[in-house]
Amino acid sequence: MIDRLVKTVTGTTLDYLHHGENKPLQSAIKKAESTYQSTSLPSGDDYHVSLTTAQQDHDFLNSFKDNIFTKAIPNLVSFGYFSLYRIQADHDEENKFQYGELTEQSDIDAFLAQKDRLSADGQIRFTFIKPTKELLELSQRLNDDELEKLAEILTSAPRYNEKTNLISDNSEAIISTLNTLSDDVLTSSLNALTHLTQQNKVHDRAAPYTPEGLLNEDGIENPLLRVEYASFEDSGWIELNDYSSHLMQYIKLLDNNRMHDGQLLEFNQHISQGDFATNAGMIDMAITMKPFEHQHFFSLLQEVDKSNTQNIFAMLGQQTDKWAHTQYFMNDDREFVVHHDQDTSESDRRALYKNVLKAYESNGVGWMNDVVALTFNEPAAMHGEIWHQLLHDLESQPDKFLRSDSIELWTNTNLDIIKQNFVQQQLQKVYEFNLDLQVPYELGELQYIEPERHTDSPNNKASQTPKNTVLE
Repeated sequence: MIDRLVKTVTGTTLDYLHHGENKPLQSAIKKAESTYQSTSLPSGDDYHVSLTTAQQDHDFLNSFKDNIFTKAIPNLVSFGYFSLYRIQADHDEENKFQYGELTEQSDIDAFLAQKDRLSADGQIRFTFIKPTKELLELSQRLNDDELEKLAEILTSAPRYNEKTNLISDNSEAIISTLNTLSDDVLTSSLNALTHLTQQNKVHDRAAPYTPEGLLNEDGIENPLLRVEYASFEDSGWIELNDYSSHLMQYIKLLDNNRMHDGQLLEFNQHISQGDFATNAGMIDMAITMKPFEHQHFFSLLQEVDKSNTQNIFAMLGQQTDKWAHTQYFMNDDREFVVHHDQDTSESDRRALYKNVLKAYESNGVGWMNDVVALTFNEPAAMHGEIWHQLLHDLESQPDKFLRSDSIELWTNTNLDIIKQNFVQQQLQKVYEFNLDLQVPYELGELQYIEPERHTDSPNNKASQTPKNTVLE
């Protein structure tokens, strides 16, 4: 079986690189094909056959980077690893083999046997996953359907390393974590990961709201100033990590060992019922909260109606959503400033989740649903203060919460004040960012533009007339 290495790898790789955009890899393959036409290994003199490239087609990658904000990320992204095999032999020694990290012929044959179980698409995906002993052991535990799911999962989680400036994938971390699971939890977790992978691929990452006048003739945002806290060079590549975060947060949950097997099996059932935002909220809450809070958390999971797209977990999922932390401002000349604020910190999210569980324990899910219905569309960074102040007032002034419309009365009284404080904080960040530029812009007086996502649908993409908030 090991004699198939050359033919198998070169064939599937050429099939996958259908546009021929990776010229270094194509060149290496053609050279290998012209030298070794048969599937048998050469014999005699010293030789070193190496089909490997760490060099990328820069035009292709730059094009990918330029379009990363407006195009869906490909189903398979693994630019950092094109080393498919290496065959070595020294003079007067027997042939030596290396396939990824596998060096024993028995392991290589066993790995190829696992690959043979896959569909044509699965075999191509496996070509882009480094063969390791851990992957072999994991594959041998799975049935054919589970192995197919694993191939899709491993090739759906790209990773950008800011330190090395290289793109690879998260396959080794995923394999290592899955190998620690019992058979029942492994099967259940592969189903959950497949569900998350499919959600990830269809999730719309475009801005849900764009104020009228911000887009140029080509439909691209054209603000006077865009405030981002990642460097300009890194911001496009970091999108890869944002793309993978939905999956890797779940892997983190499996890896931190905070749930026993029974809880993981139950949690995976809830994952299968949730949409993208709901699952993002459930997973982040499960990771962030303390183990002693699990009892109330699982009770809440049981009671929340996950078919309602504006449930409590979907609201919490906004805490790690880039667009939920994006604000738009406009000056008197109708010039725009786009502010991509940083996600809520882990400590602030923990405080919010603690208050949510406290509210559930003392008031029940129906009371919470009333709060969510009235506050869901508020900026994500406001939610922590809303729940903190609401519970504080409920404890200090319980007589004001006896009426059936008490939550509505409270929001009418308090939301505007909380929002004014929020907007002032965002404006301060914008002005400070601008002053730190080499050549600051003349921003003038900025007004906050109220998003109106609820006017059409949660994913409304039509440009809308700005509704400005003037602060006194």
